[in-house]
Amino acid sequence: MNEGSMKQLNLVFRFVLEMLVLVALFLFGLGLSDEAFIALPLALMLPAAVMVVWGLFVAPRASRRLKDPVRLGVELIIWFVGVLAFAFAVGLFVAILFGLAVLISLALMFYWGQRGA
Repeated sequence: MNEGSMKQLNLVFRFVLEMLVLVALFLFGLGLSDEAFIALPLALMLPAAVMVVWGLFVAPRASRRLKDPVRLGVELIIWFVGVLAFAFAVGLFVAILFGLAVLISLALMFYWGQRGA
């Protein structure tokens, strides 16, 4: 596999990680209450809030994309929230694996100069 393919794979991997943050927040929201009429709205609102922030300030085509290092700070907060959500909703092992995957992807993004992508 050549470097160009690896770069593309890392972008796909990053997108999967972004979706997993939303899954983690959904699961965390479901676990906040035993009452479905409380848990389900929370489970929908938490990922929606992150989608709005990511879409406005972090995404490559964001209308108000922040510049680094502020954008990196927002990303790190969202990634950390995802790790915490996985820890509470699924377990510490999954949270650690997710956090390591995020760190690897982020390190590769810096290594390959993909922060502008």
